[in-house]
Amino acid sequence: NIVMQNVGRLKNLVEDLLDLSALESGKELRLERVDVRELTESVTKQVHVFSHPVHVSYGFQEMTADPKRLEQVLRNLLENAVRYVPEGRSIYIQWNLLADGRLELRVKDEGPGIAPEHQARLFERFYRVDESRSRAVGGTGIGLSLVKHIVQRHGGQVRVQSELGRGSD
Repeated sequence: NIVMQNVGRLKNLVEDLLDLSALESGKELRLERVDVRELTESVTKQVHVFSHPVHVSYGFQEMTADPKRLEQVLRNLLENAVRYVPEGRSIYIQWNLLADGRLELRVKDEGPGIAPEHQARLFERFYRVDESRSRAVGGTGIGLSLVKHIVQRHGGQVRVQSELGRGSD
């Protein structure tokens, strides 16, 4: 069992590294119309969120993006929220149309929050806020770096707002 778990972890790490490398090398995105409601419903079925109330709001219905990459962004953000938010606390997914016409995806949670000294490095590959929990909670340490690169390839930007004891956004 232990060997199989480590093989699975190594496989995931290699796949994430190859994915990140492809993004950094400028691999073309496959842009098409994406129904954000369908995408969100698909991701929430993939990620085991049943121990958390998930509240979703839609300020728009469709956008132009690479659907696989956009799904990857939402899945990584949602998996992180589920991983770190105590059971029973809420997670919010918001698709917002901003006043200047830009589109925004926000994943907010009622988790423990992230200390200010960690926020600037959060989207670096392999960076972990709490190394002592890294094996216990799983993941490869590349998910948020992938999120950053995917969002940037779509012409966007990624940021985090968080306060200890008050969750993250």
